[in-house]
Amino acid sequence: MDQLMREASLWFARMRGPDAESYRPQFEYWLTLGASHRDAYERAGEIFALGRFLASERERIEDEANDNEPTGRSWRWAAIAASLLLVVGTGSWFASPQLRGLADGSPQVARLHERPPVEQARYDTIVGGRRSHRLIDGSVVELDEGSELSTNFGGTRRELRLERGRARFEVAHESRPFIVLAGGGRVTARGTVFDVILGKDKRVTVRLLRGAVDVERPEAARGDHDTAAVARLEPGEVLSFAAVTPISLSKPVDRTAMEPGGLAPQQPLIREYERTPLSAVIAEANRDSATSIRLADPSIGALRVSGRFRVDDAEQVADRLAVLFDLDVERTRSEEITLRKR
Repeated sequence: MDQLMREASLWFARMRGPDAESYRPQFEYWLTLGASHRDAYERAGEIFALGRFLASERERIEDEANDNEPTGRSWRWAAIAASLLLVVGTGSWFASPQLRGLADGSPQVARLHERPPVEQARYDTIVGGRRSHRLIDGSVVELDEGSELSTNFGGTRRELRLERGRARFEVAHESRPFIVLAGGGRVTARGTVFDVILGKDKRVTVRLLRGAVDVERPEAARGDHDTAAVARLEPGEVLSFAAVTPISLSKPVDRTAMEPGGLAPQQPLIREYERTPLSAVIAEANRDSATSIRLADPSIGALRVSGRFRVDDAEQVADRLAVLFDLDVERTRSEEITLRKR
């Protein structure tokens, strides 16, 4: 066994022992060192499952043979050890998706993958800072401080709901779709890395780092424009929409009676963008504004953004873009705002 596989096997044993919780911080740090660590840990789990299966099969055969000799526990653990040496020594057979597809000739192995893991849980960082959690399917979610997330993994889908805050998802590959619900919208991904933010401003922001996701906005957030219900994001793209909240129907207010006749309040200038270059959004915000937005690095202007912006308020546009793309905002002059990479 190589060194990484030895470490994975050690962690697998520790996390199933009586002192698992005392090892958890070091274990979660070890998982963050790279995808190869997570793959090795999953491989160790599959090898252990095969060892348990071989042991149970041997015990069943001995029972059926009605042997008077007692069934020794040493044989069951010998079967587990043999399976570890066999599987790891032959080049990590379980790690190859191509060979897994040949499991038709090995019904015992195929049986291990018939039932996907099921989970209903709630995670939060209301007390304490940022925290990382490994879900039952192997996915990893990192919650910022003040965040709350619930999971409902069934036989056909993996569903998560972000109640508030910010979460980064690193999705494990499998057949069930991975769906994150937030603010009335949903993000569907299969094997990818992305952020979902449900901020205090009652807006949902989706930022894709790797892979591909489909973002379905709630009908109320699409506006009057001919906007597609589902948007496919590419790495580096960001989409933002207003979270849908229940509307109270009690005590309706007749605003017409409250306002002087013939005088309508000035409406903010709202524009909706669909995968539009950031430079185009800034150009429209600068058009009739006394405050201008400048980019310290022209490459920032190539970033694409989707969402609704009040383009008659340059400062608000600059602050929103800074949050979406993790930029620094500098008031370089009294009438100039500069956006730069951190």
